[in-house]
Amino acid sequence: MKNTGKLWLLAAAALLFLVPSAFADSIVTVNGTYAFANNGYGIPPYGGTLNGQAEQFYCVDFSHDITAGQSWKVIITDLSSADYSSTYLKSQNTYLEFVWLITQMIGTSDKTAQAADQWAIWSLTGGSDPFTGLNSASTLLFNAQTAVTGGFTGQGWEILTPAPGNYGQEFVVKTPEPSSLLLLGAGLCGLFLFQYRKRLAF
Repeated sequence: MKNTGKLWLLAAAALLFLVPSAFADSIVTVNGTYAFANNGYGIPPYGGTLNGQAEQFYCVDFSHDITAGQSWKVIITDLSSADYSSTYLKSQNTYLEFVWLITQMIGTSDKTAQAADQWAIWSLTGGSDPFTGLNSASTLLFNAQTAVTGGFTGQGWEILTPAPGNYGQEFVVKTPEPSSLLLLGAGLCGLFLFQYRKRLAF
């Protein structure tokens, strides 16, 4: 019985090490919904699920067509990561610019502005730029770079890149709340305390 507490602690430590590796097997499924159409393309957020949980996806990839019901495995890269080797563009600065533009999209109800921000993102991944003037890709990307240089960190966002051998679009998403991990941790703590009190009773 003396080793029971140690076993629970070992199990908790193992789970903590295993949780990050689960990200390599994350599954994206798109349902074909989007906010609205512009110039023949759906403007995000796209609807779907990430590991079975409802999610809104923001597209940062114009070069891969997808259809409703399509699923693929993804590798998740946190925007604060130092390693971007799994991503398509390999550049933290570029993804920070993308996320800054997405935050501008989220912060306005003006569909023209939202579409212009999205086309600015797509212009760096194979898309054209149907906008001019203040809504042109060159102007918006300059604004994004200024924001990144000024300290925009993109905290709370992740990149979902199709895993090797999988076809799909690269997305960015808001980092999910760690509620499930908190519940798991609380459960493990409860079990450990129960076993500890049980041991003291003997």
